[in-house]
Amino acid sequence: MTGDEIIQAILSEQYVFLHYTDAEGLNGILHDGVIHQDYKGVVYLTQEPMTQAQAHTNIFIGATTHSGRASHVLVLRLDSGLPIRRLADYEFSVDQNIKLHQHEVLYAGLNPF
Repeated sequence: MTGDEIIQAILSEQYVFLHYTDAEGLNGILHDGVIHQDYKGVVYLTQEPMTQAQAHTNIFIGATTHSGRASHVLVLRLDSGLPIRRLADYEFSVDQNIKLHQHEVLYAGLNPF
């Protein structure tokens, strides 16, 4: 899936979301079949296509602890029953693990933006 195809999916479907991560994080997600909640009990998502640098600034607020994140992205078509909250302009959250087999993975790989 190209960056343009991902953008088209986001624009045409309400439940398509991106989860930015790094290579290690993506490998772990694909191995476990789950996007695990962070220490706050949250999985963060967005519908904004961004370069790695843009995501580092806009999502990871430029934190040095998150350096290298957003080099990879997971694009999901989520089940409409999943409770998704809007947190900010760029962010949505889910207060539970996201099991990949319950949703459709559209793309998993290098950030194409």
